[in-house]
Amino acid sequence: MRESVRNYWSQPDDRGSGDPPGVRGGRHDEEILTALVDSLAERGIERSWIQAGRSATLPGAYGLGRSAWDLAVIKDGIPLGAIILKSLGGSSYRNNYNNRLQELTSIAFDVRRQYRSHELNQLQPCLGLFFILREDERINIPARKPNDTYARTGDGLSYKERLGEAFEQFCEDGLYDKVCYVSSGGENNTSLEEPRSEMSIEEFVKNFAGKVASLAETHGTTGITAVTFGEMLSHRSDIHEVLTGLTSTPTGMLAAEAAVIRRRRALLADLRKLALAENTNETRMQKALEGQYWIFGGQYIGVAVRRDLMNLHQHDIPLVYADRSLNIIELKGPEAPLTRRPRDNHLIPSGAVHEAVGQCMNYLRTLDEMGAALGTLHQNDLNLNYDYRRARATVVIGYPGRTAHGLATREQIDQTIRTYNAHLSRIQVLTYADLIDAAERALAFEEDGNQGDGSA
Repeated sequence: MRESVRNYWSQPDDRGSGDPPGVRGGRHDEEILTALVDSLAERGIERSWIQAGRSATLPGAYGLGRSAWDLAVIKDGIPLGAIILKSLGGSSYRNNYNNRLQELTSIAFDVRRQYRSHELNQLQPCLGLFFILREDERINIPARKPNDTYARTGDGLSYKERLGEAFEQFCEDGLYDKVCYVSSGGENNTSLEEPRSEMSIEEFVKNFAGKVASLAETHGTTGITAVTFGEMLSHRSDIHEVLTGLTSTPTGMLAAEAAVIRRRRALLADLRKLALAENTNETRMQKALEGQYWIFGGQYIGVAVRRDLMNLHQHDIPLVYADRSLNIIELKGPEAPLTRRPRDNHLIPSGAVHEAVGQCMNYLRTLDEMGAALGTLHQNDLNLNYDYRRARATVVIGYPGRTAHGLATREQIDQTIRTYNAHLSRIQVLTYADLIDAAERALAFEEDGNQGDGSA
């Protein structure tokens, strides 16, 4: 381990540069990581738990997906620890110093944020930082103080001392559990120095391995598995970010997805009961659908941040497509009649359906006439980037079986609404039964070979 660190800067860089850059990579990092794996294995960490390279990831946050580390310890789908390897050298210590600290802060905080809930806090992985500084006379000269009035950690100290202070702060703030901080010479110089004894190579490997082993034992005695881990993650409000970041733990990801599917199926069951309840109206349905835009389909990326995008109109649920265009969802009560039977005995849409469609026509007309001007205004003043051209609208109304509907059957109602929709251009009419049925089918995840066309 010490030999690989000692020679880190002494060999020419992979890219053929005579002056090694501030960040090394390739075989230099591989040698350190190989030595780390061997050292951890010698201290009882199973090699099968250790992952390096692209597979060394932890769940990330803020929609950034997987959090990439250089080495990760994952047992049965549960992350136990991770190590990031960073170096500092080259000609511009000041810029590289700031960049390294920002990188190290963000990647650790990204993981810590993912585990911030009470039940996940006990599963916090051990985060380790392995930092190699290139020995140079410039790193021992007190750094020039910037031209501002803000106090900084290590003001008046050299870069070598400032790094030590910053790493100590990392540990005190809980960003990192263990830090290894070493400096080694450049070409023709195989010196090795450990500026802080508590951050030596030996202390780092011993303490990191000990913490990981302790976490593995704790998980074993408490019955924590990848399934329970996934269940805990699935209860997070930012579940999309969680599932994106769980790629590093396949078993946990499957468990989290299964938990989300169960929760969504339960929500749909409750929504169906609500739609059939006698005292349910438009207001109660809108409240139940709040924040559940996934029910309308996977083509939407979210809901517009404002419901009053157009003058004189208040939209129930303005859904946003991936191309930033809109689909205005107009909700009506599930008790609303869907069809009526005039004198010729043919079923036609009810007056409530016609009225809701006419309301959506006015929405679309306003968007067509004012969209261009309001789009520029919203972009400049509100930082809203929506495309108002050729927007669409959907009416969700009624539930077959909720009212008599002129003694029409579900099939007759579906045929009547389908005929009506065929003559509309940018507006679609759905019943609450249609909406819930489609969402339930989307959650089915049937095998391709077992799917039928429904004609049997």
